[in-house]
Amino acid sequence: MTNPSKAYSDRSILTNEEIDAMLAKADKIKDDYFRLRVKAVVALAKKFGKRRSEISALKREDLKVESGILQVTFTLRKKHKKGLFQHIKMLEKQIKKGELPQNFLLDKSYAALVKDWRAWQQTKEGHRIKEERRTKGVSVQDKYAKLILEYLEFLKANHDETPWLFPSGKTVFGETYIIYPEKHLSGRQMLSLIKPLNPTAWMHLFRETRGAEVARDKGRSLDSVFAVRDSLDLENEATAYRYVRRYAVEVVKTEA
Repeated sequence: MTNPSKAYSDRSILTNEEIDAMLAKADKIKDDYFRLRVKAVVALAKKFGKRRSEISALKREDLKVESGILQVTFTLRKKHKKGLFQHIKMLEKQIKKGELPQNFLLDKSYAALVKDWRAWQQTKEGHRIKEERRTKGVSVQDKYAKLILEYLEFLKANHDETPWLFPSGKTVFGETYIIYPEKHLSGRQMLSLIKPLNPTAWMHLFRETRGAEVARDKGRSLDSVFAVRDSLDLENEATAYRYVRRYAVEVVKTEA
């Protein structure tokens, strides 16, 4: 969970009633753009359980309707830390260039080398970002899909200059909102849209909720683990299993 307040960090997942209440509160927003935008954010988060950075980086071209299905293609940016061997190879290159003493590696203890490696992994050179694309689909008849499409149509009609689904912007003189078409909202800005609708909700809680829905639907089984992994696009099954263990109900054998 991403930085929730200690006051509600242990709260339960979102209920459909809570989400409906958030949308009802959003309906009271007078400005058409702000109202439709935040409802689209809620709908995307609820339906797909994606990370806030993955939602904020959506482009309008990432949303398409084919055969009655709204297809949304998300860009996943995953950090892959480089290994100890790669760290050593980097040091060897620096030694060869004369940037480090010839006996640098010989004088290093294993513990010190590992400590330096861990610190190096946090730097730009110590990891790489791998981008992957994942497409999810939902019927256009789905009530949340309708909210997404309504906002998309408004954006096309009124702000066709921006390629982003959620372009950045700024309020000027407390009244006029100016859109910056070349930038998209940050993950933190996405969170600021959600908070007025429900102070005890945050973007990652929608992800937790989606994982719980899939786990409960599939039950306590191996198939459930794979379903959660694929739905949330997780790196491994271990993380998915935690959802299944926490939320799926074990149905014991019936005996006469």
